[in-house]
This record gives sequence, C-alpha cells and structure tokens, in this order.
Amino acid sequence: MSRTWKIQVLRSWDEVEDPSFVEQWTDWAERSRGVHVFNHPRLLSAWTDAYRSLEQISPHYVIAEKEGALVFLPLVLWRRNWKNAFVRTIIPAGYSDYDYHDPLVVGDASGQLLQVFWKQLLQDVIRDAELRYDMVDLRGMRVPGKHFPWVKEETCPYADLRRYRDYEDYFGKLGKSLRKDIRKRTRMLEEHGRVDFHVYGPGELAAALDALAVFLGVHANRWPNAYKAPGFHEELMRKTLPAGIAHFSEIRIDNEPVSWELGFRYRKRAYSYMPAYLKEYANCSPGKVHLAFLIEDGFSNGVEIFDFMRGSEEYKEKWTDDEVALYRHGHRCSAPQSRLKLAARDMLLSVKGGFRAIPMYFIPNGIVVEHW
Repeated sequence: MSRTWKIQVLRSWDEVEDPSFVEQWTDWAERSRGVHVFNHPRLLSAWTDAYRSLEQISPHYVIAEKEGALVFLPLVLWRRNWKNAFVRTIIPAGYSDYDYHDPLVVGDASGQLLQVFWKQLLQDVIRDAELRYDMVDLRGMRVPGKHFPWVKEETCPYADLRRYRDYEDYFGKLGKSLRKDIRKRTRMLEEHGRVDFHVYGPGELAAALDALAVFLGVHANRWPNAYKAPGFHEELMRKTLPAGIAHFSEIRIDNEPVSWELGFRYRKRAYSYMPAYLKEYANCSPGKVHLAFLIEDGFSNGVEIFDFMRGSEEYKEKWTDDEVALYRHGHRCSAPQSRLKLAARDMLLSVKGGFRAIPMYFIPNGIVVEHW
C-alpha cells in the first residue's frame, strides 16, 4: 500500500479567499485535535490582508490528504524588493508576527505518515520548478519533520492549569517571593485609585479599536525597534474580537487604563501575545499584576493551558510549569542565479549595517541551514 500523500497547492488569493474554502478551513480547525490559534483562518487572513498591501506575497497553501487524514500548511512566496536583491523566500503565512506555524492536522495521522508528508513537501512542493525560490525559512514548528535539518530556536513556556483545583490553588503554589510581590504591587496600584480589570467583549469592537490605538502607541514607545505592519493589528482585532478569539484586556485606575494585554483564547488555551503598560507606573509592576488577573480570568472561563509563547524570559519561569521547543529550517537554493542574488542581499544588508553574521550548518546533501 502506497504511503504517498495526495497533495494540492492553492496558488491564488481567489482560491484562498473563496467562501466555500474558508468554511472548509474553519471546519478543519474545529475538528483538529492539535490545532493552535494561528491555524485559524481569521488570524491568517488578517496577516495576509495587511501584508498584501505592503509586500509582494503570493499563496502556496498546501493541502495533503491520505487515508482519511489531512494536513494543511499555508506557505507564502515573498518577493523582496531591490533593497533585498529581489530575493524570493518561502515562508509560513504569519511569519514573524505569529509564534506557531505547525501544520493543521485533521484525522488520525501517525507520526510515520507525517514524516512522509514532510519528505514530500521538500521533494514535490518546495522543489517545484515553477516556484523558483531563492531561500526557504520555515519557523515556529513544534513537531518538525525528520526529513528536514532543523535547528532549535527557543522554547515557549506554559502553565497547565489542569494541574490545579482553582486559581487559589495555583496562586498558592507560586514561589513565596512572587506571591508576596504581586500582593505588594497590587496595593501600590490601589494607592493611585480604584483598580479594575476589564476584558473587551465581542460587542465592544469600536471601543476596543480606540483602546488599541493607545496601546500600540505605548508599545511602540517601550519597544521602538519592533516593526508593526500598518493596519495589521487593527485588522486582527476586527476579525478576531467579534468571533471571541481575541482577548484584549486592560487594568484601569479610576477608569483610566495603565496596562494592556492583547492575547487570544481558543479551544481552552490562552495565548499571551502582546503586553504593554505606562512607564509612569513601572514601579508598581502593572504587567505582573496584569498577569495575575489574566490567569485568574482563565480559571474562571475554562482555560486549561496558559501559553506564554515565544521567548524563555526569566520571569516566565516563575509562572509556568512546562515548555515546548520551537524549531526552524532554512536553506538557500544552490542555483547560480540564486547564489548571486543572495550574495548581493548579504552585501546590501552589510552596507546598511543591519546584517549580522549568521551561523551556518552545512548538511551532507549541500543544504545550508541558517539560524537567524
């Protein structure tokens, strides 16, 4: 019996945006046991809608079927401009704006069968002569395929709330110093006025968009070098808040917000995506107090996993009890034209001062894996 997957690739935005396909995609997400929020069509369409007006990207959405199982991996071909030597790169849709890029898997697909999928992806899809890429950069994979050379990027810590009876049980098992500090910082905030925790509901889109504008300004002041695609977060809010997927919250003092967190709630999992707070209240550690509110809110609303996502910052260890590794695969096309374009790109980046030496891992088959 053949173990080969039947693979279809959607190569036009008309196909991707067809209402019947979006409906089917939504159904796949609902039926998948291992789905993550970044698999959802609402999040990916928010990203593609924003970036299509900014960059030259085209879809290469891979659908593979075999023995009642289905694997869906939305890839994008990104055509860079002259500043990047017109390099063409295959990336997962969502790329650096989203943390996880595992394929959406529906049905009973064994580990062995999934390994065949990754092998076919490399041989039949990525190496398709019509694709004509210069680089491949697959990132954010929690369960990578063995047929690719993968490099471990970092870890994503999370708290398994199912291990605790309730929030009081969870809070009581945090470190003594952390518990003491949360109580202290909460009292310090209360000295400024009445402290409230507010979560914007699906029917509060207009108010949430107004608050988002303030939040993004505060976030930009805190992290001035963090790129934010124009219109992306607004589109993300429009597509996900009314559907109950976005979880946008504030800590307010006398009705004035001092701390924000844009996250997601999906399939009993909370995703902590973007926090920010007013620097005037830094000595009160509002971000720490906000986390306590968020996790308590998670217990109240049936959340089973609170996911801190990408980045193993030290503070996360105090709140979490497990982690998952992320892996990345990258290679450069060995065709002469691609090699010239990539060399030119490296030179341009070096001249601009933004290029850093990239460790390269040479694999016996000639592929170069870059750890970016």
